[in-house]
Amino acid sequence: MEKIEFLSTIYPGLKFKDAVYTEKTNTCTVNFLYNPDSFKPAQDNRKVILDKLMEIIGNFVNIDLNFISCPLDKRVIANHTYTTIINTFPAISKNFTYDDVSVEINHMNVHVKLKLMPSIYEYAVGLNRQNLIAEKLKESFLADFVVEFDKKDDIVDVNAHYIEKNMELMASIKEAEEKTVYSLSEVNNIIGENDYTVATDFTKTKSPVENVVICGEVTNVARRNYTRKYTKNGEAKEIEKIFYSFTLKLENKFLYCSIFPKQADEAKGDLIEPGMNVCCFGSFREFNGKLNFTASTIARCKFNKEEVKSGFKHVNEEYHTVFPQKYIDYEQSGIFDQEKTFPGNYVVFDLETTGLEPTKDEIIEIGACKIVNGRIDETFATFVKPSRHIPKEITTITGITDEMVKDAPTINYVLPDFYKFCYNCTIVAHNTQFDMGFIYNASKKLSYNFTNPLMDTLEMSHQKLPGLKNYKLGTIVDKLNIVLDNAHRAINDATATAKVFIKLM
Repeated sequence: MEKIEFLSTIYPGLKFKDAVYTEKTNTCTVNFLYNPDSFKPAQDNRKVILDKLMEIIGNFVNIDLNFISCPLDKRVIANHTYTTIINTFPAISKNFTYDDVSVEINHMNVHVKLKLMPSIYEYAVGLNRQNLIAEKLKESFLADFVVEFDKKDDIVDVNAHYIEKNMELMASIKEAEEKTVYSLSEVNNIIGENDYTVATDFTKTKSPVENVVICGEVTNVARRNYTRKYTKNGEAKEIEKIFYSFTLKLENKFLYCSIFPKQADEAKGDLIEPGMNVCCFGSFREFNGKLNFTASTIARCKFNKEEVKSGFKHVNEEYHTVFPQKYIDYEQSGIFDQEKTFPGNYVVFDLETTGLEPTKDEIIEIGACKIVNGRIDETFATFVKPSRHIPKEITTITGITDEMVKDAPTINYVLPDFYKFCYNCTIVAHNTQFDMGFIYNASKKLSYNFTNPLMDTLEMSHQKLPGLKNYKLGTIVDKLNIVLDNAHRAINDATATAKVFIKLM
């Protein structure tokens, strides 16, 4: 391995990570991390590296090069550092916020300064935690890390101060306020499939928002052409496409809208007429300083204004407490017999709880993996501080103690970020009914509406792996040759379940 690591000295910005041998294909996959600002995995570089590896390893195996991009970005490193402290070093994370992380980058050297409470500072320095954190960060980034601790002012309630400064987070943890909605009836499709029953009041929208339903009266409509450029077989091409622009009127307010139908639906846009009441699904976009709406579906309808005391919240624009981390792609090498891709985004998750009853017990840990194009793309992991003592039998099963969660965020901070992580995804779990029971119960209190499609690896396993002695996760991963270390911890169970899901799809 030392000889392979020598390649890192030839190319600044390249670092040998590890090598994985797959006996079935007689292939050695050599994984490298690289900084795209310093190194490009171009064909000529690949050839030089492959030739060097042939000299080192020999030609008795097939050699596959895998380059994993690890850009050095202050925001990414700060997010990763904050999440690492919260999830991996809970003992030093009391009153620790994202604002307590500062990052400086000098070529391939990263200096991270962390502000800690005075009482925590002495403890952390005494145990040399800065070096341990630096080693942890070095695992995920192509750089040398120096971590320094600094004392911050002793404050009574840093969370309250943080909430006051952050209006989006404040809205996330409070109950939803009274708002205006429009109930929809007699919905008849024009373009796309529409089964909506409620639309928002677009006159109250002041900033870009994704995936909402609006309604109004069409005041004018125009059929227009645009040119779409694309590349096929290396040749640049152009194609003329049709789109429709129209204006919606609601409460004497007007909104410019557009819809870009598929080719098969282009003629259907001619059915949109002035004076028609319609509902649309789509997103608000800012263009030339004005807020417009791009629809993906449109339907005729009737709508009635309603004042509701409790509504469902929109997804936040930013993560505030739990920051997802990129899943290092090489960890998936060799777990599948062949490359598998399938459409759609999926979030596979697992919970640890204080008991079995969603209305009485509480979540103490959430672990989740996002699957994109058939591969694990991101992870979401956090302890959750409950309002009650963790029973001894739960600690025996999970290893989670009261001490481990005492400085963790409570569910009202965690759920808005988990809702964002799951947005527009199919949710998957092993025994979905149990885990979603806790999510539904918590979401009602904060007015989040988890209406995601659901899939269950327990049901999938019964269908595709008949005859097993039982269908516990441990039994299934053994059957599929998937490694599950430290079972009954949420992120480990979620990752194993994600790999089960990919194999069974």
